[in-house]
Amino acid sequence: MNNNNNANGGAANQDRDRDRDRDHQIPAHLLQHAPRPRSVTFTISVMQLEYLYVTWAAARNRVHQQLYQPDLPFQPYPLPPVWPDEMRAMMVLWIARERRIFEMEMEELEYLLGLRGAR
Repeated sequence: MNNNNNANGGAANQDRDRDRDRDHQIPAHLLQHAPRPRSVTFTISVMQLEYLYVTWAAARNRVHQQLYQPDLPFQPYPLPPVWPDEMRAMMVLWIARERRIFEMEMEELEYLLGLRGAR
């Protein structure tokens, strides 16, 4: 006795399901790609951008001290400002963008110095 056909509704039922599935096509708009992120623009005010650059300089000084003068006492971290959610998201995106640009610059440096394979 073959119970597999019965478990799936029998062979005749499977044929009817296949016929019905032929009529159900995936709509074309679901197969299209999402818009590229490069077409979206983000804005940060000049004051906030200046704050990011000043804070970045302070971060570089702290890293420099950790690397080259670890015996000096570190200043405590200041309390971070409270940002609205939208501005916080913009800064996270800006930092991610700057990090990616830095990585691309370092890759180019390696290619120019012959430290990576030729393109």
